[in-house]
Amino acid sequence: MLIEVKRRGHVQRMTYEDLEERILEGDVVAGTPVRFELVTGDRFVPAGELELFQALADESQMAFRRNLSQRGLPLLTAILAGVQLRIYLWSFEPGRAGWLQEHFTNWAPAILEQGEIWRLVSYGLLHTWFPHLLFNMLFLVYTGYHLERAVGRKNLALVYFGSVITGGLLSMAMSMERPSLGASGGVFGMLAAGVVVGWKHWEAIPARSRKYFGGALAWYIGYSLLSGLRSEGTDNWSHLGGMIGGGVLMTLLEPQVFAARARTNRLLRLGAAGALAAGCLGVGAFGPRLVPLTMVEQDGWTVDRPAYWKEGWTFSGDRGWFSPTLQANLSAATTVHPRPIMASDAADSLVARVASGGREPTVLDRQEVRIEGWDAERLTLGFKLQGEPQVLTALVMARGVYEHRVQFQVLEEQARRQGPLVDRVMDSVQLDDPPELALARYKTQQHPRSWEPAVELGDALYRAGEYRSALGAYDRAAGIAPEQPRPIEGRLRVLADYHQPGAADAAREALAGWSSHPSVVVAAADALDSVGLEDEATAALDRAWADFPGDRTLRRARLRREMRVELQQQREQEGDAGAEAPSGSG
Repeated sequence: MLIEVKRRGHVQRMTYEDLEERILEGDVVAGTPVRFELVTGDRFVPAGELELFQALADESQMAFRRNLSQRGLPLLTAILAGVQLRIYLWSFEPGRAGWLQEHFTNWAPAILEQGEIWRLVSYGLLHTWFPHLLFNMLFLVYTGYHLERAVGRKNLALVYFGSVITGGLLSMAMSMERPSLGASGGVFGMLAAGVVVGWKHWEAIPARSRKYFGGALAWYIGYSLLSGLRSEGTDNWSHLGGMIGGGVLMTLLEPQVFAARARTNRLLRLGAAGALAAGCLGVGAFGPRLVPLTMVEQDGWTVDRPAYWKEGWTFSGDRGWFSPTLQANLSAATTVHPRPIMASDAADSLVARVASGGREPTVLDRQEVRIEGWDAERLTLGFKLQGEPQVLTALVMARGVYEHRVQFQVLEEQARRQGPLVDRVMDSVQLDDPPELALARYKTQQHPRSWEPAVELGDALYRAGEYRSALGAYDRAAGIAPEQPRPIEGRLRVLADYHQPGAADAAREALAGWSSHPSVVVAAADALDSVGLEDEATAALDRAWADFPGDRTLRRARLRREMRVELQQQREQEGDAGAEAPSGSG
C-alpha cells in the first residue's frame, strides 16, 4: 500500500511503515500534505487530520528521535573530554603529577581522617598514564555522543558525576588502602545509563541508533569488567559502583525533551544531587567514626585499631600502627613491674618518658577512669616532635603488676578531627585474665588436692591484682601442706604490697614460727616495712643474717635496704687472724 507525501515541492511515495517511521522521527509534521487513497481519496490533506498521525505524533517522542538524528559533538561530552585531556597535559609540568596524585586521588585515609571530600569527584577527572586516558576517553566520547542527545546535558552531567561519586564511595569502602583515579567510574555509569535508556525507550529510538543503546552496550560493560578483573591495578569497585549509580539514576530520570516529565525530572535531579552531596558531606563530617577497626589481642587485654593502618614503631619505642597519611599513630603496650603499680604512678611515668629528649610535654587533660572495675587514667599531652606540635592521648591501666597502655598520637592540627576516632579506640579496650592466670586456674581445676597449683594460682592472682582471691588461694595451699613455707611467703607479700590490714601481726607470727626459712623472713620484713616498722624489719633481717650468713635471699634483701652484707667475710678474716697469731709463754 503506497502513500503519497508532498514535501519540498514534489510528491514522495512511501509505504505505510515508512510513513509511521517518518511521523515518529518528526520528518512528517501536522501540516505536511498526505494522500492516502483509502482514507483521503484523490485529495491531499494535512497529516494532522489523519487518525494515524494523531496516534503516533507525540511531540516529546518526536523531539527525542530528532535529537538522536542530529550531528555534531554534544557540548558537555566535549567539555568532559577536553578538561581531562587538559589536566593530563598539565601534569607534565615538573612536580605536578605527584602533586595531583597527592591531593586529588580517591584515597580513603585522606577522605575519612582529614575530610578531603573533594577527592570523591576530582579523581574522576584525573589521569597520569596515557593508555588509561585514551581508553577512558574513547568510551566517554562514544557513549556520551549518543547519550547526551538522548537524555540531555543536565541528565548526563548528573549521571556522570553521580556515577563518579558512587564509584568512589564503593571503592573507598572496599579498598581503603589503595588510592585510585580515572574517569572509568563515570564512564561505566554512562554505559549503564545507555543500557537503561534502551530498555525504557526502545520503541522510540530510531532503528539506525539502536546499536548505541540497550543490550548493544552490554558487551562493552562485560568486556571492561572482565578486563579489569584480570588486571591487579584496576579499580573494579569503582567500575561496579559507577555502573550501579548510573543505572539507578537513569532508571529514575527521563529525557529532558519529555515535557510532561519536566517538573518531575527537575525534582529528581535536585533530589539526587542533594543526596549525593549529603553523602559526601556525611563522609567528611563523620569520617573518623567510619574508619573500620580491627581487634588487636595483647597479653590479658584487647584494643581496636584502624584496620588499614600499617605496623611500625613509635617514638617511645612501642610497637604501633601508623596512618597512611603519616599524621597519626597508635601504640598498645604492656609493662610488667616487679610489684603492683598504681595507675597514677604509671601515668606519671608516661609523662616523664615523653619529657625525655627535651620534648617538654604539657598536660592538657588528666582524669581518673575505671576500665571493667580496674583503675586507669586518661591523659592528654601536648608536646613537640622534630619541631612539629603533637597531641598524645593515652589510656593507662593498672592491674596488679601489669601496666597496660594505649597511646594515640596525632598532629596538633588534626587533633580535633581525630577526636571521635580516639574515643572509639579508647572505648574499645577490654581486659581479660592474663595468660598465666588462665593457666593457673586450669592447673588448679586439674589438681584440686595439690598445694603447688594452689600456690601458683595465688601467685598469678597476686600479679593480676586480685589480692583477695590470692589470699584465699594461699590459705588453701597452707591447709593442704602446712609444712611448706611458700604459702606463707605469698600471703605476706599480698598483705605488704596491697597494704592490707593485719600485715604486722602476720609478719610477727611468721617470724616466730618460720625463722629458719630466709625467704619467709624476707617476706615478713617487707610486710613490716609496708606499715612503717622499718626498725623491726631491720632487726629481723640482722638476726636471720647472723643465723644464715651469706644466704642469697637475705643478701638481696639487705642490699635492697642498703644494709651491710660483709658479715661472713669479716668472720672468716677474724678466724684466720686468730689462727696465725703466736701463742705467748707464761
